[in-house]
Amino acid sequence: MDTRVVADRLRALAEKNAVPGAQLVVHTGTETVSVATGVTHAGRPEPVDTSTAFALGSVTKAFTATLLVQLASDGDVDLDEPVAELLPELRRAADASLAEVTARHLLTHTGGLIADHELDDPAERSLLRYTTSVAALPLLDRPGRGFSYANTGYNVLGRVVEEVTGLKWHEALRDFLLRPLGLDPVLPHTTATEPSGRALAHGHAVRPGAPGAHPVDQLLPATWAPASGLSASAEDLLVFARLHTGRHSEADTLLDDEHRALMHTPDPAADSFGMADGWAPGLGCYGGPDNRWLGHDGTVDGGTCNLRFHPGTGAAVALTTNATTGSSLWLDVVEELRSLGLNVADHDPGLPPGPATGATAPDPAPVLGDYANGDTVFSVRRHEGGVRLSDRTGLVADVTLHDGLYFTARRVDAGQAPYAGRFLPDGVTGEVTLLRLAGRSARRLPPAA
Repeated sequence: MDTRVVADRLRALAEKNAVPGAQLVVHTGTETVSVATGVTHAGRPEPVDTSTAFALGSVTKAFTATLLVQLASDGDVDLDEPVAELLPELRRAADASLAEVTARHLLTHTGGLIADHELDDPAERSLLRYTTSVAALPLLDRPGRGFSYANTGYNVLGRVVEEVTGLKWHEALRDFLLRPLGLDPVLPHTTATEPSGRALAHGHAVRPGAPGAHPVDQLLPATWAPASGLSASAEDLLVFARLHTGRHSEADTLLDDEHRALMHTPDPAADSFGMADGWAPGLGCYGGPDNRWLGHDGTVDGGTCNLRFHPGTGAAVALTTNATTGSSLWLDVVEELRSLGLNVADHDPGLPPGPATGATAPDPAPVLGDYANGDTVFSVRRHEGGVRLSDRTGLVADVTLHDGLYFTARRVDAGQAPYAGRFLPDGVTGEVTLLRLAGRSARRLPPAA
């Protein structure tokens, strides 16, 4: 694979998607190409190079999961034991079902926890206080019944790490995983004890109809570090992928074959439609059995990250960007790599076709209403002859309804790839009771009196 060709194509595709800066690493199994393009901050001259750190967003979860499985391999954690056995603050939970939640449930997003719980003080650093507040919340569903993507669960796993190691989450991650891999990612500024000398990419929003990319602050509650807090380069992600493909020199020491296989095996209860073709402990599964790749995607305020690797061949791809349109750039990169002979798998939700121009769209009446996941409430309403989805955080998306209660939702305030989702009916009444958007489930609220 020609480095100059890959660099030229990344530059062109980044410009097409109004991405100020990006890194791409491609390992074919026999050779590696690492390229970077653009600037760390729009309007400033600092170039992105291959060592620049980008916010990884939810790709952080793959690191936290690997650390958890390391502890399980050492006998410090039983993945099928209720986490309340380890965390005293969960033993008197408001919802009795919390006593059933295991580390495996949290790793596979099948624990029934709400998606995005935050403390009132975003600067609060204590994971103990965080999990104490989680104990006061109702569950979205019984543990093990279904998939609902939850940052909350990974923050609780960070607290499990602290309890069993006696170290802060970032200290345990550094000592047990990052340093043995030879990695020095930027740990969250809310917890890092040592300043990093690495350049950091700034986030940018790209708004439909508006020219260029506009800098935005990347805000993250301090207690969300185990779910979304790391910053690193695409080359760092390749090193991490080599651990999971067994090609790193320390692979057998850090994560033996048995526990790598555990992290690569999808959970039957984890129907991750809209995000991946399956979900294993800590990793998404992409493609079918004849071309199964693993990895994770991440989004932050003004940035994206994508990681894929193939355990059999050792091939891996990592893309980091500093713009909301990085999600569209990723789709272009996957298509380009396939044209160059690397068949990278990505999630294709297989939606039924939307209504053709002039055709009658599905009747929206059965799905209109409000759907809640904790404090997040999604409203589905008629809007100017169509349907619009919104929440109280500023999400506004135009909805295209497909047959079979499937839909796509495209944000009106940011240029990025559309979300795939679906509405789920009750098995007895047939009435729609659940909305699933970007992997998160939300239960329909009764209409206001």
